[in-house]
Amino acid sequence: MKLIDKLWNWGHLEGSHNKCTQLDCSMTPEEFASEYGIKNAFIVSYGGNIQPPFNVIAKRFSCLREVKWSVLGDASTPLPDAELGNTEDILSALGDGCNITGGVVDDFFSPKRMERFTPEVLKKIKSALNAKGLDFWCVLYANQLDLELQKYLDCFDGVTFWIWKSTELPDTEMYVKKIRALIGDKPLMLGVYLFDYGTGGIPMDPVLFEKQLSLYFDYLRQGNTEGVVFCSSTVGDADLETNRILKKYIAEYGEIEIGE
Repeated sequence: MKLIDKLWNWGHLEGSHNKCTQLDCSMTPEEFASEYGIKNAFIVSYGGNIQPPFNVIAKRFSCLREVKWSVLGDASTPLPDAELGNTEDILSALGDGCNITGGVVDDFFSPKRMERFTPEVLKKIKSALNAKGLDFWCVLYANQLDLELQKYLDCFDGVTFWIWKSTELPDTEMYVKKIRALIGDKPLMLGVYLFDYGTGGIPMDPVLFEKQLSLYFDYLRQGNTEGVVFCSSTVGDADLETNRILKKYIAEYGEIEIGE
């Protein structure tokens, strides 16, 4: 397997971040895959802009290599009425040649979501997905590492880990060691922001970005992470230094063989 095969897009629909970034972007997850060569994606509802049934919209992403679909969308997406969130809707979208390989809950560790989706409910979701060969992922942020979350984390097959505040990026190595100690050998994907959403909605400091990217690519080559996820295709067509750096790194390291 090549390094580029371990790269993922945090795939909100085109234009989802235009308001919070004040950018005029229109790149789709499919166009991001074509432009950057990153053909894996988490497809996640933003503000409720992806609703079941998923059969039709899932066909849009048939050009992608692998997709993890949102059981729960982002924090601004209303919670589904169904006990298992959008689990049954995801399973209903499966078919011959389907590239959906998992489910994900975004922005999960908040009181409202944790109260509604207890460990018992999460285990039901995991069981339903696993029975069809799909895995179950969550999003965890650096500021949540000291919360009592173990009984919830035990319900997921994998974790995507994100450092929301760019001011904390100099401590990236410390955070990764901390998350690894917390989840043991559970599959871990490491998130990278192409835009600085957490510090006032400004372009990401390219120096901080490149240091994080270089470190995470090293982790990939060493087999210390399952993947690296970029947020997001929604800014992939913006005039950002982070986009240029990412393309440079993919050109230089993307074809490196890193094992299975």
